[in-house]
Amino acid sequence: MGNELKRDGIAEIISSYSCDACLRIIPIYWDIDGWTGQNVPVVNNPEMIMTVKEDFDFENVPDSIKSEIDEALDCLSVNAYHGFAALCRRSVQAICDNLGADGSTKVQNQITELLEMMGLDKEWEDMAKQIMLTGHDGAHPQLPEVNLKRASVLISLLQDLTYQLYTRPGKIKEAAKLRKEAIQKGK
Repeated sequence: MGNELKRDGIAEIISSYSCDACLRIIPIYWDIDGWTGQNVPVVNNPEMIMTVKEDFDFENVPDSIKSEIDEALDCLSVNAYHGFAALCRRSVQAICDNLGADGSTKVQNQITELLEMMGLDKEWEDMAKQIMLTGHDGAHPQLPEVNLKRASVLISLLQDLTYQLYTRPGKIKEAAKLRKEAIQKGK
């Protein structure tokens, strides 16, 4: 079969791998540069044909924010880093609106208001502002490129922010509720 492949002029192949984290199939496209003596292709320029959609903990995250983040994750899954960054910025603005920091149309002012309302420190301010700035970069072609490295950091920051503002408080409420139920059950 190897000779047939060589004879037929095959110039590319697709192979599949599985994601170590989620076990989903990841198809990879390869250019064939040549063949070894054993008819094994010599390949280069690997390119993911379809990336895996990033997991995100949406526990206790309101639907309006979830839909913004989910659309951002769709962009990330097809390597649309600028769109991903812009939608992350939009997600932060949706978070600000949801939590009552809606006194301005400027995201930076909303972030400042949100941090004051929530009692979050400078580290959280820096995190939210980095999401905002990267999103700004994604929306304007004259600003720095948003690449895979920046997008990877950005998703991590957005996950931390939503965990702090929604998931953790929700888990605390759930723990209190479960304790109350256990006390009631024990009586």
